[in-house]
Amino acid sequence: MSLETHDALEIRCPHLGGEVPFKYCRTVQENLPCSNMVRCWQGRLDVIAFLAENYSPEVLEQAFGRPRKHKLERILDIVERVKRDQSESPQ
Repeated sequence: MSLETHDALEIRCPHLGGEVPFKYCRTVQENLPCSNMVRCWQGRLDVIAFLAENYSPEVLEQAFGRPRKHKLERILDIVERVKRDQSESPQ
């Protein structure tokens, strides 16, 4: 199964309070999976197999082993990413 296999699937994010695509969940931490990805997606797909097949143990440790950011920090990170993406995209 490729990295993009489930990207179009959507689920309610308990942190953001709205629908987000799987792609968001697998890239939210500076291109690393969300630390809550397993808990959120486990009833919908075999997320453990997906992670094992698409990420090295080192990357998984980096994604799931680091301390979680406070909600405000995550929101500010998202705002900065959107600003950066807008400034880099052609008008």
